[in-house]
Amino acid sequence: MAPPKVVVIGAGVIGASVAYHLARRGARVHCVDRADRPASGTTEVGFATATAYRRFPKSYFELNQAGIAEHAALAGEFAPAPWWHRTGTVAWTDDESFTGYLAQLEEWGCPVDRHAPEAPSVVFPASGPVAFLPAEGWIDAVAFTRHLLDQAISYGATLELNAEVTSVSGGVGLADGRRIEADAVVNATGSAADEIGALAGARPFLGEPRRSLIAHLLVDGDPLPCILRAPEVSIRPDGPGRVVLRSDRVDRGLPARSGEPDPEFVKDLLDRAAKVVPLLGTATVRTASVVDARCARDELPSVGPLSAVPGYYEAVASAGVTLGPLFGRALAGRIVDGVGDELVDVFTPDRFGGAATS
Repeated sequence: MAPPKVVVIGAGVIGASVAYHLARRGARVHCVDRADRPASGTTEVGFATATAYRRFPKSYFELNQAGIAEHAALAGEFAPAPWWHRTGTVAWTDDESFTGYLAQLEEWGCPVDRHAPEAPSVVFPASGPVAFLPAEGWIDAVAFTRHLLDQAISYGATLELNAEVTSVSGGVGLADGRRIEADAVVNATGSAADEIGALAGARPFLGEPRRSLIAHLLVDGDPLPCILRAPEVSIRPDGPGRVVLRSDRVDRGLPARSGEPDPEFVKDLLDRAAKVVPLLGTATVRTASVVDARCARDELPSVGPLSAVPGYYEAVASAGVTLGPLFGRALAGRIVDGVGDELVDVFTPDRFGGAATS
């Protein structure tokens, strides 16, 4: 039997992971993206950590834990892997339930150290628990995505950019009039997943956009040894002299309108970060972007085949950086060998219904 021919729509971190694993397994892969470069969407500007922190329910936590392990395995396979930084995460909250949450993590099999690593630049709370999650890390998501696509191409995959998909049925049609026949189509387009799904006759499943302000800073030296999850801000290293910030509390106040972030919100984010890492008070903002991301209505991934639309698969998640490699391996097993994955199959697209209704 000839190996399956698969079109992967989307050249972000999930699409690249799917293309790599499929091509490695012998599938004939054509990856298309309407952008002019890979990883140009959320992959490029997101917070980009491999984490299971605050991921609920248990099945989703376990999925993210498996995603972290997949990253570690790929880093070993491709060593040296300059995109993978297993720094661990230090976390604390102003919530009295945090001690109970740490106990739950340990019960779920997550290694937790109750002592933070040495970090003179960080202002830790005067009281209350501080936890170190040593398995976690941050990802240079653009470098990782490009590496996976290069590897996919080395296995015979084709990457086509500036390719607008206009139809999905037995393959895809493109805006320039060409058609790519395929046995399977994988929708890995993130926030555009409903748009592509509609072309295949799939039902919409995405929730409302969630806005997040992400700031990339230039700093003197390297003040952070690890990812920080503080009550008011999350901070991670980004290589020598660089740091990335975001905050749920700032995000909740962002206006609905699109465009460049208001300076007042950027200042609020920086002020919160400087309370945790005072050296950031003199940092320079390299970029500050408001990311409009969408995920499934229940805020969980949609991954696997949609039974009502033969040959159509989804691979969409808000935690795309964490889960991309795991999704790639699972979908390759499903499409090439017809073998499911126990952890991944829980998040079947079928839970949102079948084909679109007219």
